[in-house]
Amino acid sequence: MKVKHLTLAGAALLMLMFTSCLSGNVMNFDYKERAQSGTPENSVIFIGFYGYNTLMYWSQCDSEYQPDYQQLDGPFIVSAPVAPGSRYRLEYVYGQVKSGNTITYWSGYRSMQDHYFDIKVPEEPGIYYFGYYNGQDSYRMGEPVKMSGLFVTTNPVKQEKECLEYALKKYKGTAWEPVLRERLEELK
Repeated sequence: MKVKHLTLAGAALLMLMFTSCLSGNVMNFDYKERAQSGTPENSVIFIGFYGYNTLMYWSQCDSEYQPDYQQLDGPFIVSAPVAPGSRYRLEYVYGQVKSGNTITYWSGYRSMQDHYFDIKVPEEPGIYYFGYYNGQDSYRMGEPVKMSGLFVTTNPVKQEKECLEYALKKYKGTAWEPVLRERLEELK
């Protein structure tokens, strides 16, 4: 009888863990609260897009800087303020894509030694748009990403604007709002 109860309890725990992983839109901080930890004058927020991924873990991986871990929702990526010159690596990714009646889910941890997705934050404080990756329109540091003809580039300005508009929703009412608006104006 005890074994049956333990089995049911274990199954319930696994179900809870699995469904919580599928919830998406999870973040490990409040943007307005974290915005107070760094200003546009002394820190950087990195923004971008990584299609079909709804949850990503990013870790600061340069030993010269303080450790930092950010759990960000996707596919739009908007970081909390980070130290200029630091380096962030994608450590974990969860995503899904629907095709007809089929939904494909994926998740996986990435070794911190592998350079699967690595962002070198610029030394200059402000906003860093690192790129737009979705398998069709991919940019890195404003330049098209070319991988064996798999990626077709179309409209980098439009894509950066989409990322900035999403970031503006997160940082509305903070010191970052005017900087984000200024960059949007520059792109018009």
